[in-house]
Amino acid sequence: MVDLEREKGELPGLADFHAVREHTRAVPNELGLRERHKIDKLDRITNATQELFGRLGYDGTTLREIADKSGIALGTLGLYATDKRDLILLLFNRNIPLLMRAGWAKVSPTNTLEANMLAFFEPFYRAYAKDLTLYRIILNHGQLANQSAGTRTQEFVRIRVALLASLVEIIMQARAKGECSADGDAQLHARSFYNLYFAAVRWWIYTPEPKVKAGLAELKALFALHIRGLKQ
Repeated sequence: MVDLEREKGELPGLADFHAVREHTRAVPNELGLRERHKIDKLDRITNATQELFGRLGYDGTTLREIADKSGIALGTLGLYATDKRDLILLLFNRNIPLLMRAGWAKVSPTNTLEANMLAFFEPFYRAYAKDLTLYRIILNHGQLANQSAGTRTQEFVRIRVALLASLVEIIMQARAKGECSADGDAQLHARSFYNLYFAAVRWWIYTPEPKVKAGLAELKALFALHIRGLKQ
């Protein structure tokens, strides 16, 4: 049986498709041939979707084009994704955990609360700026995921829970240093930081020419205002 639990020091609860794929490449004999073929097809579908959405946009891409790019039949694609919204979930569930890990790697117990929050979200801004069309689609349509059911929706929700758990850990580190008040629900505080980020990044990504430096500067200003309130 493949053990996909995260190692100590990494983000909890993120045994996602990317982890499965990388583990399979490292120890291919632990999965049967059928399972490896399924993961390979899912990998090709995800890569094709990312390329075509990023180049042609959401409305400009058809399921047949994704199937052709993936090297599979349209009917086979339907076994992995029911529609284009399902494909967005596939992209979210692969890409966002990678950005979360990149952000978590920048977090340090010696940093301030503001510095750690900015460090955590910086990889998101940098990735979004490199592929604006793709991430505009993910940010815009991905939030509709909780309106449907299914395994990918459950993974979507689990990733968001893991992201909030990371923010809670950052807050608890700051509380331990006396940097902010220990009063209040840490989960609620984490959600407030996330909501600030999400509102700021949605505003930023739809500007004519989003610049990472400007986006992070605005996020820093919003976090500073919020942290000032937490200290009271």
